[in-house]
Amino acid sequence: MKISSALVPLAAALAAATLLAQEPRPEPRPRPAPKAAPSPAPRAAPAPEAKPEPPRRPGQLANVRIDVRIIDERGGQPAMTKAVSLTVADRRDGFIRSSAEAPFGSKTENLRSIPLHVDVSPEIEGSHVRLGLTLEYNFVDTSAEAKQYPKLEIRDRLGLVLEDGKTVRVAQSADPLSDRRVSLEVTATILR
Repeated sequence: MKISSALVPLAAALAAATLLAQEPRPEPRPRPAPKAAPSPAPRAAPAPEAKPEPPRRPGQLANVRIDVRIIDERGGQPAMTKAVSLTVADRRDGFIRSSAEAPFGSKTENLRSIPLHVDVSPEIEGSHVRLGLTLEYNFVDTSAEAKQYPKLEIRDRLGLVLEDGKTVRVAQSADPLSDRRVSLEVTATILR
């Protein structure tokens, strides 16, 4: 047992030396106080909330017949008239698309599509009709006089208020290269 009694002081000395050799623990530093949040910059007045549009009210149980006349007048020649008619329910949209192919230029194999498009959207208000109207009208002149500029193109987009059954001339376009004029007449008739 003498060995064990000699080992005890040796183990104690070794433990003490190990403890003394360790670096001291750093003292805990106090944490800095959290910085106060910067005061927010003054905000602009909040934008007023956009009010949602009320739902579109349904149309009346009635139709509107739209008659469109295109009158193409050229100096010294009889006027050409094109007529387009369509019937559309109140507060609905309607359109007509028609086209033909015509020779363009000196060669008959150079064909181009020539459209006649009409879009309408009527709204009945009493004895009047609010009408959104879009027209695309093209014409190719194949006569001998129209050598250099045989094509005429007209596009109209109109917002109209029409009296029930009354025809109104709503547009007149001039050809920039000749004395040609194209007029547009519209009639809206409420069908109850």
